[in-house]
Amino acid sequence: MGRIQSSVGLVTGTDILGTVDQLMQISAQPRDRLSAQTESLRQEQSAVNSLMAMVIGVQLAGNGLGSEALYHSKSASSSNKDVLSATAGENVETGDYSVRTLATAATHSVSSRRRFDSAEEALGFEGKLTVAPEGFLDQSASLSDLNGGRGVEAGTIRITDRSGASAEIDLSDARTVDDVITAINDADVDVRATTVGGAFRLIDETGQSASNLIVEQLGSDETAADLGLWGVNEASDSITGAALELPDGVQTLRGVALDELAGGAGLDSLTTLDITLSDGSSASVDLSSATSTSEVIDLIDAAGLDLIVGLNDARNGLRIRDVSGGSGNLQIDSADDTASALGLQADTTDDIVVGTNLNRQLVTADTKLEDMNGGAGIGLSGFTIKDSAGVTGAINLKADQISTIGELVDAINDSSADVTASINEAGDGIQVIDNAGGEEALTITDGGSGTAAADLGIAGTATEQTIGGQTVSALVGTQADVIEVTAEDTLTSIAEKINNGRYATAGIRQNDDGSFSLSVRSQTAGESGQLAINTSGFSLDLDTTSIGQDALIGVTDADGSERFYTSTDGVFEIGDAGSAGSVLGSLTALSDLGITNGSLKIQDSTGATGAVNITTEGITSVGALVDRINALDIGVTASIKEDGSGVQIIDNAGGDEDLVIEDVGNGIVASTLGFAGTGETQTIDGVEVLAVTPEESDSSDSSGGLVLTVKELSDEAIKVTVGDNPDAAVNAVKRLVTQYNTLVDEVGKLSYFDSDTDEVGLLFGSSEVLRIETGYSRLISGQIRGAGDIQSLGQVGLRLDSEGKLQFDESKFKDTLSEQRESVVDFFTTDDTGLVARMDSLGERLAGDSSSLLLTRTQTLTTQIERNDQRVEYYNARLETEREQLLLQFIGMEEAIAKLQGNISAIESIQPIEIPE
Repeated sequence: MGRIQSSVGLVTGTDILGTVDQLMQISAQPRDRLSAQTESLRQEQSAVNSLMAMVIGVQLAGNGLGSEALYHSKSASSSNKDVLSATAGENVETGDYSVRTLATAATHSVSSRRRFDSAEEALGFEGKLTVAPEGFLDQSASLSDLNGGRGVEAGTIRITDRSGASAEIDLSDARTVDDVITAINDADVDVRATTVGGAFRLIDETGQSASNLIVEQLGSDETAADLGLWGVNEASDSITGAALELPDGVQTLRGVALDELAGGAGLDSLTTLDITLSDGSSASVDLSSATSTSEVIDLIDAAGLDLIVGLNDARNGLRIRDVSGGSGNLQIDSADDTASALGLQADTTDDIVVGTNLNRQLVTADTKLEDMNGGAGIGLSGFTIKDSAGVTGAINLKADQISTIGELVDAINDSSADVTASINEAGDGIQVIDNAGGEEALTITDGGSGTAAADLGIAGTATEQTIGGQTVSALVGTQADVIEVTAEDTLTSIAEKINNGRYATAGIRQNDDGSFSLSVRSQTAGESGQLAINTSGFSLDLDTTSIGQDALIGVTDADGSERFYTSTDGVFEIGDAGSAGSVLGSLTALSDLGITNGSLKIQDSTGATGAVNITTEGITSVGALVDRINALDIGVTASIKEDGSGVQIIDNAGGDEDLVIEDVGNGIVASTLGFAGTGETQTIDGVEVLAVTPEESDSSDSSGGLVLTVKELSDEAIKVTVGDNPDAAVNAVKRLVTQYNTLVDEVGKLSYFDSDTDEVGLLFGSSEVLRIETGYSRLISGQIRGAGDIQSLGQVGLRLDSEGKLQFDESKFKDTLSEQRESVVDFFTTDDTGLVARMDSLGERLAGDSSSLLLTRTQTLTTQIERNDQRVEYYNARLETEREQLLLQFIGMEEAIAKLQGNISAIESIQPIEIPE
């Protein structure tokens, strides 16, 4: 049962709670005074903390003036920003530069001309698709490497054909032998240029004899002599120049020597190639004199037939196209194996014969393991070889210090296993043949987490293969990605298999007519990312849409000397090192980008999600990350952007939701590589897709050189002007002025005194405020000795006004910087005695993290506040006890009075006893 409670005494009518409250207010006065004092301390602490933040702000702004590079900043302007953008660093010389844009950068890309109605239906193809990073036959010697490295002097020559017509040919821009041949063949004379071995050859095609075939040097240059054509003046329809000294490892000026083909076995025994076109015309082409692929092409081209001869799309074999327009077959044969050796033997209704891979030798005994696999190298780890008899041999590349293919082959042959290792027949790797004749299968296994055998392509179990005309059990490695294509494969599955390789990224392109094509792009930008893609057993009619090439520019400085630079991404940094800027590639280490751990999550347009953790999955390179993303079971394709600025993600799921990519937790993988965010509809390679792509890369470079970014080619030279740029230093000084004046305002607000109202600031009379004002006033208005010729802030345009605030004369600062640059640098940056060092030292004394003035004060206040808070808690507990006691006393009083009243009533109720008389 509840009780009726009242704060008023039922007996006396006393306001118990009110009386107790009044009594407690009197008792609580010491506590309340302490609480008020504590609140004042808190306000003072907040004010001190505010001052400390302001002092640190001044300190940091001052430190911003401590870099010498700040005072050497440069600016660069381009006369044609649409063609070339420019950014200048501190180390580039001021002046005018003339820049010729000679080539733009491109990433190698290939697409199939053959179109398909569906990307998901089985194609019924059976065969192989190979992707190789080398083996090209369109080599052209660099002019700078000729003549023992002396090169070819830039200049102009005049050629006169036998009709008497002549043309001046400017070879100033020629970089390679092909450039020279193109310039001559494009000239307005009927002379065709080619090469024979290590010499240039000129062929007059006028059919006249009115003049000799003449080559003349114009000016004082020695271009003709360096080309082996000095003094040519012959009454002949063709001349062969003097043989030039070729660089080591190069056997011909153009193309590839025939003895480098067939995996190094060579094609030295070529005889006659019989060609019959569809219109019935034919020719027997004598190839016995040819020593290179370019000479084979020249001889076929000179046969007088209506055909086009050149290299196949992969540039590792030949291609002949019949343009005669006949209705018969195109037939290519020979009495011996010449036609088959060239990969051209055919009898077809097609008008094009695409030659097979001629297998240029890529690997020799001297090939370094670090150069294998397109420069990715071979992992320096160990592997075991178990022959068919069960005998095991062990190879350890690192422990045995094996660095070349020859050393590796010797080590395998010297191992306990009964095997024979050698360079394979294709000349692009090694092969290991079992000799034991046992019942088991030859196996090669990487040790632990090693990848050496896998990198060599010899990891696994041996199969029967035909090598040297004999059937053997062997493992044959290759530098190419060899993809087995089966009848069940679709266009999509072929793309996935390519993406699982080392060199290329494939995708599906939907064409305007709704059909689908295969699109393949190199994972490496520039010339080093060129690919040779071949199919056997089926045809995709592959077409190279972009050959990987480096950007090329010529830069002429104030001295008039021109230097040439190449770059894989079109960004050049011309400075003290004179080197081109770097590009993001598949081999770029994530650690070099500051990425050492973290995860990312990708959601495709159907809502399917996938995640990658670079730490737990051991991903260390950009290429490995791209491969891992492509291996996710969701509808996206990752690739390195063409300009090397980052990674792009294309959605191919075809859903209605957003493509979303985000870093997880503290991860920075996606954001650093430029693909964090939500997908947008973009046009990539002519196809409208949903994608996330990095923004155009910033051309600035921390090394401080002149950064040039080539956007397109121009026939005219671009003028780049580099001048001193004081803006960075001016802005840094302005930041200091702003921070200091903010501090002055804060000091004034906290330490003011109003004589009319006697109001004061929280820190009025504070010694800390006084020391701050005195410290900065002395530093700014005093002399700065020991820091060079400039000894006061006034000399660099800084002064204190009547309110104690800094004023900045920007014009004076710029003039002083221009006239006394090194003195300004010394004034600000000299260790210990320069302005920056002095301001930093003062800032440390006032607000540093080690016993500084303001830190000590705020710590003292914290201690006082904590002590007061403890006292307040003590008072509160004591007052609560006192309150309870008072309440009990008043209640007891009520009870006592009630009893007294009860007793009185009882007494009053007593009646006298009357005793009857």
